Amino acid sequence: MAKATDILILLTYIMVAVVAALGFDYLGLMSTASAWMMGAIVFIVAGMAHSAAARAQERSAMETEIQHLKAANLALAEEFEVAQRRIDEITDELRAESVERDNALVHEVKVLEDLVRRVGEGPDLMPAASAAASTMTSVDIDTVREALQENRVDLYVQPVVTLPQRRVAFYESFTRLRDATGRILAPGAFIKAAERAGLMTEVDNLLLFRCVQIVRKLTGQDRKIAIFCNISLNSLSDETFFPTFLDFIRQHNDLSGSLIFEISQRAFEERDAVAARNMARMADFGFRFSVDRAVDLDMDLDEMQRAGIRFVKVGGARLLEAIDGYERIAGVDAGDIAHQDIASLFARRGIELIADRVEEEGTVVEVLELDVAYGQGHLFGEPRQVNEEMLSPADDTIALAG
Repeated sequence: MAKATDILILLTYIMVAVVAALGFDYLGLMSTASAWMMGAIVFIVAGMAHSAAARAQERSAMETEIQHLKAANLALAEEFEVAQRRIDEITDELRAESVERDNALVHEVKVLEDLVRRVGEGPDLMPAASAAASTMTSVDIDTVREALQENRVDLYVQPVVTLPQRRVAFYESFTRLRDATGRILAPGAFIKAAERAGLMTEVDNLLLFRCVQIVRKLTGQDRKIAIFCNISLNSLSDETFFPTFLDFIRQHNDLSGSLIFEISQRAFEERDAVAARNMARMADFGFRFSVDRAVDLDMDLDEMQRAGIRFVKVGGARLLEAIDGYERIAGVDAGDIAHQDIASLFARRGIELIADRVEEEGTVVEVLELDVAYGQGHLFGEPRQVNEEMLSPADDTIALAG
């Protein structure tokens, strides 16, 4: 297109020159040779004028382009400065996070060392019974101490499912100890040994701390599923251990949506002012609580709500027994509420009712008539060991050992 325009302009200048030459010759202003000479001069002058105009236009365009380039360069420099500042900010944040993680790790190790030391150096309060009994108890507590010191603590989980879909909504975690041969120590055995040795508080604290450590690893991949972690009254009331544990969970309060601390109904009702205060402080960090092993269903839901209780677990058979026996439930007489409204009675206080220890399909059918949203028990899945303490990358389920 530009080439065609140049040709047209050239032809125009030639025509102007020819017309000028013919005019000068026709009017007799000069000889024919001079007329044609003058036409050539007109052509040359027109070409020079066009060239000068073209150069001026190119110069103007170039200056405009240079201005644009300068503006773009300035904008790029500003963007670079902004990016550099952001990089510096991110570097500072990462450095601060690294320092915080290092401090948290040091704190965590110190807590564990202190707990293990307390278990290892705890008093031996075994009764002076028969020699055989003393020997057996000594072996048991030594095995417990060694398992804790060597970190032979495994996590087992059992699913809590939605009803009626039976999709995994939560997991309940259980800690188990292993001896040097890999044999799992029965909870009743090592608890009895720890009680006799006067170390139950230390064992409770250490198992709780181990549980939270493992759960922190499990929930480190942005999983949305929450895990119930048992906490004893000993731990809640221990004024030596609990401040350090509280500091630990404060540093990891991002787990508040993934960790639900579970306490038995008996422990909840028997908690002292120290335990109640510590529960309140945990609730302030966003952590929720669950009450399990509920036997007395005439609960004070308002008190539970104030204490941060968000889940109540009642045995499926016990729940049906209470209904069939016309027992008072959550302050309401049996005849004053429809069976299908019992779960919503809890829900109005922000508490979810979970039917646990469900073993038979018949129990599920009756529980569904009560509009209970969650179930737990061997029917839905037995406790199984977490495999390599990792979550499955495929979905929100935990990889379990076979």
